[in-house]
Amino acid sequence: MVERRSHAPTIIDVAEQAGVSRATASRALSGYGRTSAATVERVRRAADEIGYRPNELARAMRAGSTGTIGLVVIADFTNAFFDRATKSIVDAARKRGYQVLISNTDEDPEVERGAIETLLEKQVDGLIVFPSATGHSEHLEAGNLGGRPLVLADRRLDDLGVTTVTTDDFTGTREAVRNAVSLGHSRLGFLITAANIAGQTTARPPALISSVRDRADGFAAGAADAGIPPEDQVWHFSEDVPESSEAAVAEMLDLASPPTVIFTSNNDMALSVLKVAGSRGLAIGREVSLVTVDDSPWAAYMVPGITVVARPVEQLGELAVERLVAEIESPGQPVEDIQLPTELIPRASVADLRSPAAGR
Repeated sequence: MVERRSHAPTIIDVAEQAGVSRATASRALSGYGRTSAATVERVRRAADEIGYRPNELARAMRAGSTGTIGLVVIADFTNAFFDRATKSIVDAARKRGYQVLISNTDEDPEVERGAIETLLEKQVDGLIVFPSATGHSEHLEAGNLGGRPLVLADRRLDDLGVTTVTTDDFTGTREAVRNAVSLGHSRLGFLITAANIAGQTTARPPALISSVRDRADGFAAGAADAGIPPEDQVWHFSEDVPESSEAAVAEMLDLASPPTVIFTSNNDMALSVLKVAGSRGLAIGREVSLVTVDDSPWAAYMVPGITVVARPVEQLGELAVERLVAEIESPGQPVEDIQLPTELIPRASVADLRSPAAGR
């Protein structure tokens, strides 16, 4: 008869049940040392009888590896980019025999710091971080990571000297503006997410995360290439919450000469344009045009389809895992700054104003 226990069964309980020493029980369950087949069978049967489950984390720590990767994602998983990137990282890690522990920081550097500490306490073998800071991040320095390798994804922190996998957002957004101008647009609106402000403003914040900075700089370069003067550019920087971004769109559209096309830095900003335009009965692709960064099923399937600067999200996640696992398993890999190309996908959300009947 199996004795009922008020605590989770331990290796000592297994040994008692099997009538062997603790060391013998441990060897039998772990598969090391010399233990007869009959003893192994008796110990395993005893473990099953009392419901013993080995502490896999402790066993992995003794072996020097837990087979886990810590992933620190900076934004809401409802955001299409982070949803796709996270799935890509999890799938790529699983193919290589690793599990992923995930933390979400909502663009807060202090939350990120705590998430890193927690993942290190869980003995992850390495970290992939979408950094929320715009400048120096002491908690990501090698000396504070206990020897764990680090790969940055989507965003750069140039002072860390670690491998980084990003996308060429500058070139993509520059090309997006050039494309709209080639279709006759000369009054341009830009709605840019900014994590370090409250509300929204027409003044560019002094610090933007690297990917957003690249997009804003690309938009500005495209306007400069086309000779669009500052007075024909309407810039709004918004906290990534609907109340702020929708207010910014409303201010743009309330101008005496509103922009004919609005470029947004991500899908959340684009949704605010769609909501405000829809509430005013303005037809996208006819009365106001829209371009955004990052493709998604809704952007492709809605009518009209939304012109996007598409980024290779799945490839970004795959490469981040590939480089991290290489460093985990063969320390001393060269530091790389990998930048993947983007692609402008034109759709019907940008009106061709060269036609006399088009536009406002």
